[in-house]
Amino acid sequence: MASLARPAVLDAGVLKSFGRASAVPTFSLIDPLTPSGVQPDGQTSGWQLAFSDEFAGGSLDREKWDPWYPDTDFWNKTSPGGHLTNSNEPQAYDPSALSFDGSAMSMTLRNQSTVAGIPYTSGMITSYPSFNTTYGYFEARMQLPRVNGAWPAFWMDRTDQTWPPEIDWMEAWGTAGIVGQNYHSNGQGSFGSGQGSTPTNAGYNTFGGLWEPGHIRWFVNGVQVYDLVHASVNNAPMYMICNLAGDKDNVPATSVLPFSAKVDYIRAWKAAA
Repeated sequence: MASLARPAVLDAGVLKSFGRASAVPTFSLIDPLTPSGVQPDGQTSGWQLAFSDEFAGGSLDREKWDPWYPDTDFWNKTSPGGHLTNSNEPQAYDPSALSFDGSAMSMTLRNQSTVAGIPYTSGMITSYPSFNTTYGYFEARMQLPRVNGAWPAFWMDRTDQTWPPEIDWMEAWGTAGIVGQNYHSNGQGSFGSGQGSTPTNAGYNTFGGLWEPGHIRWFVNGVQVYDLVHASVNNAPMYMICNLAGDKDNVPATSVLPFSAKVDYIRAWKAAA
């Protein structure tokens, strides 16, 4: 695997839109292997690709992704690969849990310790270092583990490191392939969808969502499954997260470990002009 040091491919430009200075990357956010003009699953037009990764290389693209949560006060200033303490998940996130076969990325949860005192290790990626946006269409094509104790997810958090809100494009638990989509609202708790509501195929499925002012829609395999209209829908920049956690309420049994979630691609679009 290539070095996981943070790349220095940055220019002198500065963005002020998030209330803090952040360097502007000069590399492309669009994978050259993404089909030209591709639209979200079930959509025929209206979208311009803004970000994509087809995970067809042999290692994680560190110009796009961090393999851990941002090292900020919001995440308790965890060291890279550190434990997600504020959700009481049983694993640490570590780059060693990510693997690539030339067509997909696997995040694997194992009963091994890479962080002292934490018995499990698993994988995650976030677009926090490169791609933060307000509104758009977001999609991941994934094959989910169907075992007790698995908690894979594709979701978004605010760039300014406040919580809530949070947009969950997909969360899944257990052996039946049932997923849930949810919105955690700033100051109003959770609303939007019930957890554990949409059945999926045993193979790959696409999980997507359309985020607009005051409006969020959730999609599974190109079919809309939820529609939320609410004045408090987040209107500030967010970044994407894809991870495989252990279920904090149903810690994985040793007999089912290791298990993996596979990611074929992650893409994001903005509305076409």
